[in-house]
Amino acid sequence: MMKTCLKLLGKLALAALAFFVVTFTVYFFNLDMKATALLAPWLEKWYDHLEHNQYL
Repeated sequence: MMKTCLKLLGKLALAALAFFVVTFTVYFFNLDMKATALLAPWLEKWYDHLEHNQYL
C-alpha cells in the first residue's frame, strides 16, 4: 500500500514539475504573445467579416 502511494506521489510530482517547466518556458520566452501576434491578422480578418450591430 505504501509503495503504491509513493509511486503515485512520485508521478504527481513529475507531472507538476513538467507543468512548471512548460509554463516557465512559455513565460520566459513570451511565447503566448508571440502566438497571439501570429494569429492576430487571421483573427482580425475573421472579425471584420462578422455582421456587427452598430447601435448601442
